[in-house]
Amino acid sequence: MGKSLKALLCVLVLLLTASIAFAALPKPVGFVNDFAQVIDRRTQEELNAISEKLKDNQGIEVAVVTVVSTQPETPKQYATKLFNEWGIGGPEDSGLLILLAVEDREIQVEVGYGLEGVLPDGKVGGILDDFVIPHFVKGDYSKGLLEGTKAFAQALAGESYTTAASRNPDLVGFIIFIIIAILVTWLARRSPSGPGPTGPLGPRGTVHRSPYPHPTPPMPPIFRGPKGGRGGFGGFGGGRSGGGGAGRKF
Repeated sequence: MGKSLKALLCVLVLLLTASIAFAALPKPVGFVNDFAQVIDRRTQEELNAISEKLKDNQGIEVAVVTVVSTQPETPKQYATKLFNEWGIGGPEDSGLLILLAVEDREIQVEVGYGLEGVLPDGKVGGILDDFVIPHFVKGDYSKGLLEGTKAFAQALAGESYTTAASRNPDLVGFIIFIIIAILVTWLARRSPSGPGPTGPLGPRGTVHRSPYPHPTPPMPPIFRGPKGGRGGFGGFGGGRSGGGGAGRKF
């Protein structure tokens, strides 16, 4: 009985040790953490440049992480734990974690509290569907992560990285209608309007108006956090996950 008990205890210790090893979280080595070694060097440099710019200009911290697997945890559980452990986003909670689990064939994006208004779950999922998954299904992890990170960066700057008209037939039709309406108005105003007094205000004393619409002023950045120090990666610290984001299998 004594030997059986010792054997059982040994098995339990081994299982506990293995579980701890699986659950151990890596330490960040920069904005780009390619632990699965699936991102080519050039893409790593581009991702790092994007992350540095966001940190310097808007105080936003973006971490791109690849792992072989998150087992025994789900990618979502692992991403939330990693986000909070690293403190991505600093005291303003303006952080974004892009996690790729290669063998699990899943990507998970975790959003900090401070960015949930700018990156709601639906927008995050849309970016993954449009810019990331099409490359992942081809096995091009570098391209998918780069295009996805670019799209997130544009969204955080209050701009649209996607050409929405290319994916939305209704919008295409609306734009064509507006263009035709502008052309018709322009041609109508150029046509002779008959005799009448002409002066500095135009024919018949009416005010001349340009047929072209006034340019729309550029949208200001939606989020402006405190600027981080320049000089590259200086570590994360203090940020919390808001629990939002999205994940996709591929």
